[in-house]
Amino acid sequence: MGESSGMGSEWIFAFLIIAVIFGGFGGGFGGNNAAMAGFATMADVNASNAAQTSQLNQQSILLSSERNNYETARVVTQQTESLMNQNNTNLINAIQGFNNIGQQIMNQTNVLGSKLDQLGFNMEQCCCSIKTLIKDNQIAELTNQLNNANNIAVNSAQSQYLLGQMGKWVANASATA
Repeated sequence: MGESSGMGSEWIFAFLIIAVIFGGFGGGFGGNNAAMAGFATMADVNASNAAQTSQLNQQSILLSSERNNYETARVVTQQTESLMNQNNTNLINAIQGFNNIGQQIMNQTNVLGSKLDQLGFNMEQCCCSIKTLIKDNQIAELTNQLNNANNIAVNSAQSQYLLGQMGKWVANASATA
């Protein structure tokens, strides 16, 4: 309230001044003058004033209701905006969390792949080492067998040579011969 529409109680005062000026001739305001028959009486002015007051009160009530509706709409809008911002923040945090988990899985997969590659390399090195060791052992065994066979052959050849040089030799020969 407290707002002046330019049509408050001032217009009533102005109306009374005009009525007094024009109604003062011939018996005053509301006199028996036929020219004054169309002018408002005090009851008309009071009824008009009451109607005006009622209309101003209704406008004030409507204005207050509109302000309340506006404030309610603003509160709802602010709460909706706040909830939307919180929801956006939550979604961003969830997406970042999923991205972090995906990144960790990818990193762990890369580490696991690297470990598997290293294991494969180590197994190949181990197999090569074992194969080499087995081959070395086989070569050493075959070399020993060859050396033994050579020794036997050499001993046999030497025995044959010696026997051939000695003539006929009989083992455990009798002394009478």
